[in-house]
Amino acid sequence: MSAQQINPDDALYVEMFIAKNSQTMTFIRSSYSAILGLAAGTLGLTNWSGFIFYFVGSAFLSLLIFAVKAKGQPSLYFRKPLDVFSEGVFGGLLSYILFWTLLYGIIHVYD
Repeated sequence: MSAQQINPDDALYVEMFIAKNSQTMTFIRSSYSAILGLAAGTLGLTNWSGFIFYFVGSAFLSLLIFAVKAKGQPSLYFRKPLDVFSEGVFGGLLSYILFWTLLYGIIHVYD
């Protein structure tokens, strides 16, 4: 019989904790996207300025998560360190557009 080879990197991660971290990241991003959408609609942003506002705000959130929640070491909490910057960005974009257009339509209806 041959002994199974154990990859040392596999021992570092527990799937349940990785899934919980991803779920938390998705919740934070979707909540923050709704807040950004409310701000963009209130400010009256249109066209590309609204999308630029979202991506700048999303980059700011990613830096906050990297510095505060991951304490500068995202490889301890995620399989790939770039997941802090990429996970849930485009999913949050849909929430952002929903709140952006809703508030823009309510506030700036007669502009």
